[in-house]
Amino acid sequence: MEQTVRYPIGDQSFREIIRNGCVYVDKTMYIHRMVEANKYYFLSRPRRFGKSLLVSTMEHYFRGHRELFKGLAIDRLEPEEWKRHAVLHLDFNGKRYAGVSDLHSQLNSHLNVWEQEYGSTEKAQEVDLRFKGIIKSACQKTGLGVVVLIDEYDKPIIDVQDDEDLEKDFRDILRGFYGVMKSCSDDLKFVFLTGVGKLGQVNVFSGLNNIRDISLSPDYSAICGITTEELLDSFQEGIRQMGEVNGWSYDRTVMELKQHYDGYHFARDLTDVYNPYSLLNALQDSYLGSYWYQTGTPTRLLEKLTRWDFPVQDLEDTMIAPRTLEVGDVLGDELEVLFYYTGYLTIKDYVRTDNGPRYVLGYPNQEVRESFFDGVVKKWTGMVGKKRDIWADKLRGAIRAGDIDGFLTLMKSFMAGNSYRTNPDTEIHYQDLVYIVSRLVGLEVDVERATSDGRIDMVIDGPKAIYIIEFKLDQSPEVALQQIEDKQYDLPYRALGKPTVKVGVNISTATRTIDSWIIR
Repeated sequence: MEQTVRYPIGDQSFREIIRNGCVYVDKTMYIHRMVEANKYYFLSRPRRFGKSLLVSTMEHYFRGHRELFKGLAIDRLEPEEWKRHAVLHLDFNGKRYAGVSDLHSQLNSHLNVWEQEYGSTEKAQEVDLRFKGIIKSACQKTGLGVVVLIDEYDKPIIDVQDDEDLEKDFRDILRGFYGVMKSCSDDLKFVFLTGVGKLGQVNVFSGLNNIRDISLSPDYSAICGITTEELLDSFQEGIRQMGEVNGWSYDRTVMELKQHYDGYHFARDLTDVYNPYSLLNALQDSYLGSYWYQTGTPTRLLEKLTRWDFPVQDLEDTMIAPRTLEVGDVLGDELEVLFYYTGYLTIKDYVRTDNGPRYVLGYPNQEVRESFFDGVVKKWTGMVGKKRDIWADKLRGAIRAGDIDGFLTLMKSFMAGNSYRTNPDTEIHYQDLVYIVSRLVGLEVDVERATSDGRIDMVIDGPKAIYIIEFKLDQSPEVALQQIEDKQYDLPYRALGKPTVKVGVNISTATRTIDSWIIR
């Protein structure tokens, strides 16, 4: 079917999107709100979530290119004549920063362009002094406050985070460069920084002590990404075309898109936001692919999981204090913070507890959940492609057929020789492996389920039965099964209309796999 809608895939230029007649989701009302309320802003969002397009839109707005904004919200909100400000737009995307020379090269290339356009009041070699001179000169030349837009401010430091000395050098350079914006406050109209997350070590936020972080603000939860309302308003034709290609109704198509790409929440108001990159690609291809995940697999995250012996199962439905996210450092040792800011976890709920308010984190949608577990299995087992698919189909088929014995036999062969942790001689290591694999093949799995008399290691909700599983390490399956019996772990599941099957499993640290099991 011929595509009749133009999608701005890979195009982060507001001007080109408008001129080429691509579909554009209007976010300009947020720009108006920001300009009216404050001068300094910071926004964190995962990669490929529309931050660069937002920055580009801001640039054209502040340059006074009103002809591009006809019909958009900000054109109605600001009917008076638009002023043309000097805009200093610094984009750290598209370059790998492996040494100090790379960082200086990127800064100098922008400084050279700005000096040619606006001149400078400083005759210096240092990048921070040159930046200061440009701001003052641009303000004098235009008679208006200068606009500074910095996209992905944290990328250089993230690129070298494994090199402590180089990270310190980068930190020192950028701290001085960003600090100029505090000393030049009187010459500035607006400052906007984007990044994956906060880097406490940079101290840019302590330098700009009046900066407003809108990353978790309900007022700006939908400033990037696409809401359900925006999807239904701007993409009706694309939804219809996708439905026709796949033989789906309009409502089914919306449901499939929602399950795969919706589910991001960036504030306590829980406004649903679709991943824009994945959504646009899916509509263009009329296919439910793993678009966002494929643009950057979480190699570093998986390495940290392995190194820190962090249970993968604990990433889902984990509670975290709002302040932990608000002040969290993506280079710190809070793994949940890193997963949130990089987009692999999102806010699923906002609850009040005896210890204060808490965010409940979880995987945002099917694309992220399945792709992440697939990546885990690939990294830790080397199993990919057809071999993995055949093996996964067997596991899935065993549970669907009610064959828990066949499922455990397959798991035993899988686990043998696939220890991924530095210290695999723990029960949680093997429980984690079963959990990862079960989630990958699409099973409903609950771990460490609390009861009135303890915690159940694992519950698998199959189509024919509910399997209550207890693991023991270097003991016996009889001991594991007896614990299920003594503590009546099956009691909460007896009234659900399915048979309950009790499974005691013993794991041998000598063979590093399931040793034996009893089913009752």
